[in-house]
Amino acid sequence: MSTGLGQDAASGKKKRTGTCEFSPLPVPQSVIRRLLDEADPSLYVMSPEPWRFMLFASEGRQLYLEAVRQSYPPHLADRYGDWATYQYTEAIPAHLVVVTPSRASEDHVLPAKAWSKRFCILAAEHGLNAVWKINDYQQHPVFMNLMGLTSEEKVMGVFHIGYGDQSVLRNNDASRPASELMTVYDHLV
Repeated sequence: MSTGLGQDAASGKKKRTGTCEFSPLPVPQSVIRRLLDEADPSLYVMSPEPWRFMLFASEGRQLYLEAVRQSYPPHLADRYGDWATYQYTEAIPAHLVVVTPSRASEDHVLPAKAWSKRFCILAAEHGLNAVWKINDYQQHPVFMNLMGLTSEEKVMGVFHIGYGDQSVLRNNDASRPASELMTVYDHLV
């Protein structure tokens, strides 16, 4: 099963996206818990307030779908409703919503990018695809309300997670050890 859309469904704007193949196998909660512990966002965030995470899997994916669908403008909900239903309840085995304190959200943007990359690499080591998404609907008041978030919280992004082909990541130079990317200058040329 594949996910990838040439435009952001909430805003209708064209965005560069890729595709990711997920198998229908469920991802055990224990694997996602282990990834969260290994990725440890506290290493990236200097805030005393921790991030929190909301996992939507199995039948819980329907809750995530409803929050997304109800935050779409009506014309986009009609246009992408069937696509979203399939993607969010069948094609993607798990959705992990990353929530941060809202008053420090600007301070969390760059750490969230760095942390999400680490999470993706660790997921690949476990045979998983983890796709980090940031969309306009994630800040929509309806989405926030249906997610049970307070006015003091903000969604930094959502991981779509599932088992799949990891060959693309394995061939990526970004996953090489940093020591292999170092050039040493220890003498005059």
